[in-house]
Amino acid sequence: MNELEKQLEIEKKRVEAVKSPKELEDRLRMALEQTPPRKKNRMSKWFVAVAALLCLTIVSYHYNAFAYYGKKLLGFDEILYGTLAQLNEEGNGQSVDRKVMLSTGTTFFLDGIMTDENQLILYYTMKNSEGITEEILFTRMTGMLTDSIPASGTYSVNEKGTELKGMQSFDAVSPFAKKLTLAFTVQEASGNMQEETVTFPYDPTAAMQTELKQSIKQKVRVDKGVIRFDSITATPSRTTIKGKLKVDNFDRFPAALDGVKLVADGVPIDRMGGSVSSAVNGRAFEIYYDALPKKVRHLELIVDTFVGYTDVNESIPLIDLDAQPVFIQGKELVIRKVERTTEGIEVTIATEQDVMLEGVAVQSKGTSSPLKTTLRQDHLEGEDGKIYKERILLFETDELPETLSIEGMHFEKKYGKTIQILDK
Repeated sequence: MNELEKQLEIEKKRVEAVKSPKELEDRLRMALEQTPPRKKNRMSKWFVAVAALLCLTIVSYHYNAFAYYGKKLLGFDEILYGTLAQLNEEGNGQSVDRKVMLSTGTTFFLDGIMTDENQLILYYTMKNSEGITEEILFTRMTGMLTDSIPASGTYSVNEKGTELKGMQSFDAVSPFAKKLTLAFTVQEASGNMQEETVTFPYDPTAAMQTELKQSIKQKVRVDKGVIRFDSITATPSRTTIKGKLKVDNFDRFPAALDGVKLVADGVPIDRMGGSVSSAVNGRAFEIYYDALPKKVRHLELIVDTFVGYTDVNESIPLIDLDAQPVFIQGKELVIRKVERTTEGIEVTIATEQDVMLEGVAVQSKGTSSPLKTTLRQDHLEGEDGKIYKERILLFETDELPETLSIEGMHFEKKYGKTIQILDK
């Protein structure tokens, strides 16, 4: 069997495996159920016509797949690495070949895209022989059943400053879109803003195929609530974990979801980013990891660390400070300075980087003054190389305090809870 015959055989099997989306099937069924009864002969003709139209639509929708063998996007080696570099080397891109002349004299080239169920990645070039001085701010990618917002991007400029090569990721686009419109803002060096759009054809049949998609529906309890993991979608460009959380102190520790690990065959998968948004009774989240290795057999989620909470209810003396550390529930805290200012009493403290205190107040002569605000926060490196968080706490009182009281503490806690996703 020659190479062409092999390609045709592979494509034949792929097309035979294609099924109409369940969403479309449900809509058609509802439409038929709601259609008023008609005379038998008219219904037969109408049904045959619709069936024929659907067949033609499905055939035309997948026809281009026979002519598609991939496209390597050239000139992006400096900004592509890892998985995306490999996918481009394998020719998984779609050429777009559109350009827009900007009022600044710069030409914006939309070179190509790479798509799958997790994201759309846009590749673009800017050229200006006089030098590129403007900045591109991507706003949306729209099309049929599509309204995708930008996520992350990067770019590289040549030594002369006359050519820029960039890539920008967007939320995934609909498989029903045949055209896409990119909207972006050009911010000139002068501060002027210019809105631009460019529309281009999109071939959804050339999108990379999803490798793993399944529900998880498992919960992990933490100190102040519950994390629920709903689903996993693994594609050639990325692996996405979706879920919801209802955790009262989630905002008390930055990047709490960084402690959620995805492990394939015993090897952690690199975390690529994520997002958190408001939802009914909590928050919805997505965590992005690198693509899964081929033929993965064991896959698990590990809530290694997450934000925790503990009651403290301790008072620390503020008289005769010697800058020696105090340990609270195993966490280091140092009182650096206490002074009276025109605004009140300022107490400078340093803690380990992950610590946030709750219910802080100062006491003097039997009177307690709660924390008014935090004036400043810096990250400092200790002699042991450890990073500490130093901040100045302001209390609305004129009396030099005798003690500092702390009710509770939020911190990065070790949980080590595992959810099995695959075990072949």
